[in-house]
Amino acid sequence: MGNRTFKIFIGFLLLATLGLVVSIYLYNKPHVDVKESEAAYVLTAQNLIDEYQTNEMDTNKKYSETVIQVKGTIFEISTLKGNSVITIRDEGLESSIICHMLPEENKRTLQFKKGDEINVKGICTGYLMDVIMVRCTLVD
Repeated sequence: MGNRTFKIFIGFLLLATLGLVVSIYLYNKPHVDVKESEAAYVLTAQNLIDEYQTNEMDTNKKYSETVIQVKGTIFEISTLKGNSVITIRDEGLESSIICHMLPEENKRTLQFKKGDEINVKGICTGYLMDVIMVRCTLVD
């Protein structure tokens, strides 16, 4: 019985070590460089919001944690914790796209005003009455 218990203990120890190594690897995995990444999808603000309102679950599977590029009209520019936040909304829409910009985009963001057309590339994180994008950058 002692030999069997020892084998179970060694097996458990190996699994725990493997789990720890995988956890450390995933925790230290570098972020996606949005500026250098190619957008998986290029669409308008209207199209993105329409897709989410039509079928949120399928659209979330399609865009969530993916780099996308969105073209739309600036509704509002604000700051959150020192970083710019651009809200894109087309006329007549209740929902919008909230883009949390990278810190290095703050200076460029100040050049824009409400009503300007822009292209923003970022990582889509989902939909909560508005589409949320993080680590966004302006596209020329």
